[in-house]
Amino acid sequence: MLLRALTFGLGLLVVFGLFWVMWPSAIQPAYWDEPQPPALTGALARNTALDAARQYRIGEPGTAVGLVLAPDGSVYFGTHDGHIHRFLPGRPENPVQEIARITDAPIFGLAWAGDGMLAIASLNGLYGLDLVNGSVDRLSTGVPAHPFGYVNDLTVGPDGTIFFTDSSARWQMMNEDSRYFREMLENRPTGSIYAWNPHMEQTILLRDRLYYPNGITLAPDGQSLLIAETFRHRIVRLQLTGPRAGDLDVLAENLPGYPDSLTLDPQGRLVISMLTTRDPALRLLHRHPALAELYTKLPSWLRPNLGSADGFLLVMNPRTGTVLETLYSGDSRFCLLSDAEFGPANSVWLGSVNCGYIARLPGWNTDLETHPNNPENLSLPNGVDSDFPG
Repeated sequence: MLLRALTFGLGLLVVFGLFWVMWPSAIQPAYWDEPQPPALTGALARNTALDAARQYRIGEPGTAVGLVLAPDGSVYFGTHDGHIHRFLPGRPENPVQEIARITDAPIFGLAWAGDGMLAIASLNGLYGLDLVNGSVDRLSTGVPAHPFGYVNDLTVGPDGTIFFTDSSARWQMMNEDSRYFREMLENRPTGSIYAWNPHMEQTILLRDRLYYPNGITLAPDGQSLLIAETFRHRIVRLQLTGPRAGDLDVLAENLPGYPDSLTLDPQGRLVISMLTTRDPALRLLHRHPALAELYTKLPSWLRPNLGSADGFLLVMNPRTGTVLETLYSGDSRFCLLSDAEFGPANSVWLGSVNCGYIARLPGWNTDLETHPNNPENLSLPNGVDSDFPG
């Protein structure tokens, strides 16, 4: 009787295995000989520099993925259901104000596009919010024959041109978590870079076939864009002017984690918000597409987790791609770190993809000559500076 039961159970496992292998995969992963990540030594060595940051819980996961600082020191951020909120650090009671409803889709990126005007990157398009009269305009939904799939981040040029990333035009009907998961495994160049001209009110496709373009910022000289290709672990440069306009070059590759947003610090260094460190399992799946197909066919509750969230900041020379320093926390308090924006007194405000917090790091180091991996040089005292009580 026991033997019969074991035989029946083994037969079920065999049938399930055959069914699992033969069932068509929902994704078409590309082979990529992903290199071994760099050793966390030298400028990449771990430290506890981010432990001095103070966190403020302000909402559910997906709140404050992107931030922008106002001249008065307040912080504007978006929510997962398409609202813009304002955080007042010095107010002990009710520090969060709802400002406007923009859309019903998640908001990922914000930037100033003039006095009192916010440019907003939402999943379903590019928006503008006039903070003076409260009006909301949908600036762009794409170009003919090239609709948006996943508008992610943006930066504004001196003339008001808004440059923004569309991470992928694939998997538009999937929910956000499923889309992100499939993009990570497929690793195909389905993303694009756009420019919105405020004078002509026209959207221009600057470049397509990028690997999940995410964070974006103007280079210090204003002649090119720096763009994070998250799942290729690299920063690329898109030329905007001159005879090489439209050309794409790799500034830095094989980074130790997954780059999200990009910004420049007060001295013009490139600060990269890294979602987390690299995952060996994901590297294995990139090198073996057939395994990636089998992995996606597993029920979600059977899939092993692809690593833990361990967000950190990477500081880089924007001209050479040399890593100058790295800022970690001593634990995993920062989840998937998605944004870093600079405020008064060289403070840095941090956002997260999945934790629903914003955090303030006081006293950012602006000395370009300091040792690249000495946390003491960052002058990060404990607590919060007096200009932001509470």
